[in-house]
Amino acid sequence: MLDREISKRIWVTRYVMVIGIVILHLPPYQGLSELDGSIFEYVKAFFAHGVFRASVPVLTVMSGYLIFATKLYTKPVKLLKKKVSTLLIPLIVWNLPLAVLVYLIQRFGLITYDFSLALYPFDAWVWLDANVGLSRIPINYPLNFLRDLFVIALLSPLIGWFLKKAAFIGLAVILVVYYFNLEGGLVLRNSMLVSFYCGALLAYKSYDLKVLDKYAVLCAAVFFIMCLCITLFRIENRELFRLVSPVLIWPAMSLLVNTRIGGWLYRYSGNSFFMFLSHGPLLLALWLVFNKLPIQLPYYIFWLSAPMVTVCLTIGLNRLFKWMMPSIAATVLGNR
Repeated sequence: MLDREISKRIWVTRYVMVIGIVILHLPPYQGLSELDGSIFEYVKAFFAHGVFRASVPVLTVMSGYLIFATKLYTKPVKLLKKKVSTLLIPLIVWNLPLAVLVYLIQRFGLITYDFSLALYPFDAWVWLDANVGLSRIPINYPLNFLRDLFVIALLSPLIGWFLKKAAFIGLAVILVVYYFNLEGGLVLRNSMLVSFYCGALLAYKSYDLKVLDKYAVLCAAVFFIMCLCITLFRIENRELFRLVSPVLIWPAMSLLVNTRIGGWLYRYSGNSFFMFLSHGPLLLALWLVFNKLPIQLPYYIFWLSAPMVTVCLTIGLNRLFKWMMPSIAATVLGNR
C-alpha cells in the first residue's frame, strides 16, 4: 500500500500534468523560432515549451515508480495482461475511430486540414502506424505516450534485474542507450527510458519521496526560472530539462496538494485518463469550430478557453460514459 499522502500527490500531479498536456497540444503548433515578440506569444511559449514540456517525464517517472512499488515487475505474465488492458487496448480503441474518420475526410474531401498521416488511399502499414504507432506517432498523436510506455513497461523485468544486480550501473547503461539512441525505433521518445528507470529506482530503493519537500519553494523557483530561460533564449534542445524537471516538480507539488485548488484537482483526478485519451480529437474539433465562427476572434480567446472547455467536457462526458455503458467504459478506459 502506498502512503496516503504520496498517493494523493500522485493523483493530483497526474491530473495537473494531463491538463498541461492539453495546453501543450493546443493548435496550431508554434516553434520558439517563430515567436513574434508580443507578450502573449512569450506567455504561450513559456507554458508550451517550458512548464508543460515536463508533463511526460513526470508521468513516466510516476509510472515506473508505481510498477516497482507494487512489485508488478516480479510477475511478468500479470504485468503483460495488465498493460495490455490499461495501455494497449485504449491505444487501439482511441485511435481506430479517428483513423476511420480521417480516412473518410481524406477520401471525400470533407474538410481542408493537414493531418499527420495520409490514410487514403488505404495502405496496411500506414494504418498500422495510425492505430498502434508501430514506427511513428499514431493518428491520435498524444497517444504515442501510451505506445512508448507499453514498450518500456514490458522491459520492467529486465530493469528489475539491473536494479537487483547493480542499480546505478544499470542507470549508466540506460543513459548510454538514451544518449546514443541505441534502442532504435523501439521507443520513439527515448528520454522516457531514463525517466521510467529513475522512477523504478526510487521505488526499488524505497527512497523517501518527501525528502525535498522542505525545499519545495526553491524547487518551484528553479523550475520556473528554467522555463523562463528556455522561452527568452529560445532554447530548442530541452533534453536536460526533461530529465531534471520531475525532481523539481514533485516537491513543488507539495505546495498545491493541500490547498483548495489541490482538493478540487484530487476530487476530479479520476477523469485524467479519459481527458488524456480524448483531448486530441476534442481540441481539433474546437479548433475547427473556432475557425468557422461567423466573427473573427483573437487567438488568445481560443488559447484561454479551449483548455477550460476541454476539462469541463471531459468531466461530464466521462461520467456520462461510465453511467450509460459501464462495461464498455471499463474496457476502453483500461479499467480505470
